[in-house]
Amino acid sequence: MNVRSSARAAGIAVSLAFVFACGPREPPRQANIPDPPDPMSDSTSSSSSSTGSSSSGSSQSSGSGDVLGSPPPTAGKAAVGKAGEAPQVATLAPFLDGLKWGMSHAEVTKQFTQTNGVIWKDYDEKLAKARVGPEQTALEAEREQAKAAFTRSYIEFKDTPTGYDTTGIKSEYTYKNKEALMWIQRQGKKRYFFFINDRLWKIYDEVPLADGGPMGKTFIEAVNKINAQLNAQGRVQQADPAKGIAATAVDWKDGSSHLRAVDRSGDRLVGIAVEDSGTLSNLAALRPNKPEDPNEIDPSIKAVTGGANRSDPNAPSAAPDGSAAGKKPATPPKKK
Repeated sequence: MNVRSSARAAGIAVSLAFVFACGPREPPRQANIPDPPDPMSDSTSSSSSSTGSSSSGSSQSSGSGDVLGSPPPTAGKAAVGKAGEAPQVATLAPFLDGLKWGMSHAEVTKQFTQTNGVIWKDYDEKLAKARVGPEQTALEAEREQAKAAFTRSYIEFKDTPTGYDTTGIKSEYTYKNKEALMWIQRQGKKRYFFFINDRLWKIYDEVPLADGGPMGKTFIEAVNKINAQLNAQGRVQQADPAKGIAATAVDWKDGSSHLRAVDRSGDRLVGIAVEDSGTLSNLAALRPNKPEDPNEIDPSIKAVTGGANRSDPNAPSAAPDGSAAGKKPATPPKKK
């Protein structure tokens, strides 16, 4: 992590800590996260503008940190996490959008690509407004291309490095441990589906940060919105690569899942990851093959240059036994 990134992460952590300690005590307004705009629907342009204006209004209040300062009151007793743990919330099911942990990539593919599936329904409204003929035919062809693209997005992390190694999700998977992912771009965000042993265990959304956007224009605004939706104040974790925390994050959990909001302000987005708690607690066993250190010395070189076996092939040979090292042999006497 460079100096600028470290300073930014430290600044965010300080801001969050300050808000937690000094935020006002009035309960904030309860607000659900609005659906991101759907670029495939004409009607979302007008609806998103109205949603955007209301979101902008709430952003101005949430940007001050009031939601972080004090979570809204709960009805009845709410379970809380132990000290140092993510707070327990009622449910994280809405973040799964109808998917279930343990689904195979074929089952996820089917749910998105089958007739009346997720992608099919994405085009329903636009097809209903299209004129019969070439316009409808073009939209139907576009829908089939979207379904095929999602099917082709499946990739396994075997031996060969992938383009994902240079992205913000590079810490979300490992190689040689039967891991894979799929992705889709829809409703204004990019969603990744992660698998281990062909079992779905994590969903990761990349949501743009922008004025009037579904998660606001800053990481703190995004956290505010989730705090309000879950009725609980998340735990702040500073970036610590040694602990597997690649960037500043805030997290929550329920009985079966764990949710993280990841600060990726440098990419102008927030990462929203929901994970299967059972798989998460068993990752060490599920990932027996550890990442290779690119700076590690090759074992063959280490064997030659290290330890008691070190030798210099250019060094002078040892003197024979019984002779003085470095002493020239005696010259025989001349004959008379």
